[in-house]
Amino acid sequence: MKKILFIQHHAPYASESPAETLDAALVCAAFGQPVSLLFQGDGVWQLIHQQQGQALERKTLLAQLGALPLYDIDHLYVDEASLRERGLQADTLGLPVQPLDADGIRQLIATHDHVLRF
Repeated sequence: MKKILFIQHHAPYASESPAETLDAALVCAAFGQPVSLLFQGDGVWQLIHQQQGQALERKTLLAQLGALPLYDIDHLYVDEASLRERGLQADTLGLPVQPLDADGIRQLIATHDHVLRF
């Protein structure tokens, strides 16, 4: 089986891209593909508690991300530099994620057969 890494780098409600990326990851996982997610850039905002998606007439993305374990998507990573640039810390996010530095991200990418950045 091919390992697939999805990189989320858009803010949660700036476009449909975050929700579409999540849908694609869930479909791949439903068909038995090993899936990992990396949150980078403004994508780290997808992990913040108390999102108000309904204020924009959208589903709250963090709630949808909470369903990832049901699809055996347990490998969630976050770019440490992206967190730091936004004044965030991994231990205050809405999901358990593994922080990675630049070297860790390079290694993560190297261990996957397909890398999809949305």
